[in-house]
Amino acid sequence: MRPARPDLYRCSATWTQYRDLLNSEFGIRITREPEEIRLPLLGHDLHVDVWEPDRTAKGVLVLVHGGGGNGRILAPLADFAVGEGWRVLAPDLPGYGLTRPAADFDWDYAGWPRVVAALANLQPAPVVLLGASLGGLTAVHAAALSGRVRGVIATTLVDMVDTRTFIRVARWPWLAAGALLGFALAPGLIDRLALPLGWLAPMKAMSSSPALQAYFAQDDLLGGARIPARFFRTLHAMRNDRLDPGCPLLLAHPGADRWTPMSLSLEVLKRVSGETTFIELSNGAHLPLEFPAAGELQVAVAGFLDRIAAAEGLPSSGK
Repeated sequence: MRPARPDLYRCSATWTQYRDLLNSEFGIRITREPEEIRLPLLGHDLHVDVWEPDRTAKGVLVLVHGGGGNGRILAPLADFAVGEGWRVLAPDLPGYGLTRPAADFDWDYAGWPRVVAALANLQPAPVVLLGASLGGLTAVHAAALSGRVRGVIATTLVDMVDTRTFIRVARWPWLAAGALLGFALAPGLIDRLALPLGWLAPMKAMSSSPALQAYFAQDDLLGGARIPARFFRTLHAMRNDRLDPGCPLLLAHPGADRWTPMSLSLEVLKRVSGETTFIELSNGAHLPLEFPAAGELQVAVAGFLDRIAAAEGLPSSGK
């Protein structure tokens, strides 16, 4: 029997273990602790990490996790961005992490962009979204739904509507192919099937560190979480033919991503309307914690945030 989910990360072994692994494996020290709040939003009891700068915030950066994560695993990016003078929010999206979903939550992926957009709409402008993994495309959709988003940063842009991509990013291609057949022939039956995320996604590709690979694959809030197939069926059904965030977009793709090859993201980037910029990180895995990729991502994020701040008439220096 699995232990009950904690209410807060700061009281849980999952956070302690992750923070220690970041330090021991990559020398990444998280120097701050976020405030953890619960925000009623669209019927959900949303768990949000709130990272407050030690001076007047220049804007709000919302971190958007992917289909294999939660808001807390993006702590290295939050810790960096708050040091640049931005208020950082890292929600656990419905069905993941410590968020308590609405009673009528039906695991429809389309709810994710709506939650992110609603969270952005509560904030003072400028708001920037930073999406990792599936969070990249989620952020693009959310920006299109919100009038407050001034920029989007993504580490990947993967179109799971494409059958070849859906199979390519699964842990076992044969299982993904079988799921697609089930989606077409018996969606109601398949929707109720819930499997550990680690069976469906190659969680070990999150990192080059064997210790972190084991953590991502086995943690009850990550690879050990059971996710209904309906989430992936509705993700596959999401239309991505017209992608217009209505603001500048930066794609900073890890150069050694074994989960989502760069070519997949670049195919999607071509379909994004408006101003886009692409940067290849030197060697980072799917969650780019490795040197020098982590530092390159920080430089890219800082530069992008400075551009947004300058466009809003705010000081561009983070110091």
